Amino acid sequence: MKLLHTVRSAALTLLGSLALGAQAQTDYSGYGVADLSYGRFEPSGLVREMRFNSNSLTATFVGVNLKHGFDDGWTPGITLETFVRFQDGKTGRRDSDPLLSRNAFVSLASPYGTLRIGRLQSFLFDATVRFNALGNSVGFSPAVRHVFASGNLESVQGDFYWNRALSYQSPNYEGFTLSLMGATAPTDTQGGLSGGTLIYSRGLLAVALSAQRVKLDNGIASATEENTVQLGASYNFGLLRVFGQYTQANDIGLDVKSKTASTGVALPLGPGTVLAQMAYTTAKGPAVDRRHTTYSGAYVYGWDSVTDIYLIAMNDLVREQTRGVSVAAGVRLRF
Repeated sequence: MKLLHTVRSAALTLLGSLALGAQAQTDYSGYGVADLSYGRFEPSGLVREMRFNSNSLTATFVGVNLKHGFDDGWTPGITLETFVRFQDGKTGRRDSDPLLSRNAFVSLASPYGTLRIGRLQSFLFDATVRFNALGNSVGFSPAVRHVFASGNLESVQGDFYWNRALSYQSPNYEGFTLSLMGATAPTDTQGGLSGGTLIYSRGLLAVALSAQRVKLDNGIASATEENTVQLGASYNFGLLRVFGQYTQANDIGLDVKSKTASTGVALPLGPGTVLAQMAYTTAKGPAVDRRHTTYSGAYVYGWDSVTDIYLIAMNDLVREQTRGVSVAAGVRLRF
């Protein structure tokens, strides 16, 4: 609660300072993505659904950003964003999400780096999204699905949006950028969340090393303790861009170790681009032997500078479960 009060106080202070500042130094923007598709959705082991969806290629969200630049390079700001679900007309990824479900933070950028405090997207999720061809498609990206959306026995513990979080991102130095984040545990829970990513990006090559630790204990349910590391890379050959990542999680609380390898490509073809990604995960423990394989592909046609039309498909199989085949056609509008 103290951190939440700090965020609110900082936001009020920033708004007050902006009201007194010169108009030419203040910048306001509204932005977002509207992704609407219809199709067949069938993850492995689950029942097939025919429905509309709002995150087949990119998660639908709206946001606003307000910032004020001072002459010496210091820039305070406020960012507020929420996901939108077209299929049921609600905000958030699920009903349990807060109103500002994507990002809600105050920030301070300077020549020494950027500080943010509030509700933040984890850096492990940032890296997973960056180093796979299908980006942040939670519904169809094999990398995102395996690392974050396949249950605690396979995927990492904790959400990929952290409340009561504080982060620091360094300036770019000779191609290197360091990002660190920590978040306190929910009320009446001991522990916390921490993580960071070191990225090298120069020319056609980008490489990232990420780590995350989740330790939570509310004294009632079994304690959560998990350590995760990920290595990701991408290279642009000009005609073809390739992606690869390897993620390993050691869940001490559940006594399960999972390993995920994922590769992908982006290839211009005709008037559009072919995106393809696969992932293979093993999760093993004294009572667990899970194997999960997913292949996904998409064709994205840029109708204009802000509108894409796409067809996307996924073949998903967990050993000893029924195969799932998902296919959707949709439109993505960026604004």
